[in-house]
This record gives sequence, structure tokens and C-alpha cells, in this order.
Amino acid sequence: MSAEREVAVVHEMDKVSEEKMADLLGTTVYALRARRARRQIPMGVWIKQGSRIIYSIRRYEEWLESQWVCPEGWKSSGTLSVSALPTTGSGAVKRSPIPRHKKASQLHPSFAIR
Repeated sequence: MSAEREVAVVHEMDKVSEEKMADLLGTTVYALRARRARRQIPMGVWIKQGSRIIYSIRRYEEWLESQWVCPEGWKSSGTLSVSALPTTGSGAVKRSPIPRHKKASQLHPSFAIR
């Protein structure tokens, strides 16, 4: 079967098993489970039916497309925002929700005792 035909067949069946989804993404089932456990793949993309996990290819592609950040000049809408930075109600820039990396404490030099 040609690659184009295989892609068309895959998209005809929207709901696939966990094993098939891992195969389509080029990863392992264990890696897919880990991403799901860390909530890197949202609940709307997959559903648990009994002991089986079923994925929706269409919803996965929609979610993946929503993850793209579009530069301001590429937007097709006629209204452009004043700033691309998130702000508070007073106009101050919000702090990032991502915690900063904590620096390790400086180690004391070791002294050799003779």
C-alpha cells in the first residue's frame, strides 16, 4: 500500500487503540502513557473505556495544531493587539508561571589536612 493511501486509510478511522497511536506517533506505548500521566496529552484527546485507552486522531491533530504559537505578523485577523505580552488589569506585565531554576549553593573549598 502506498504511503498516501495508508495515511488516507488511517484518517478514515478516527478512534485507535493506544498501541496504534504510539505506532502512528513513532513512539512507544510506555512513552505515550508517561505523557498522558504527566498531563502532556489532554483528556479530550483520549478516553478510558474499561481497561483500554482509545485515542481520537482528529482531536489529537486539533490539539496539536492549537499548540502552535503564531507570530503577530502572521495572524489573519484584522485586529491586532497592543502587546503580545500578557498583562494584568493595571497594564503591568505578568510574571511567568514557570518557576526559575534554583541555583545550587556554592560549595566550600576543601582543605587538605596533612
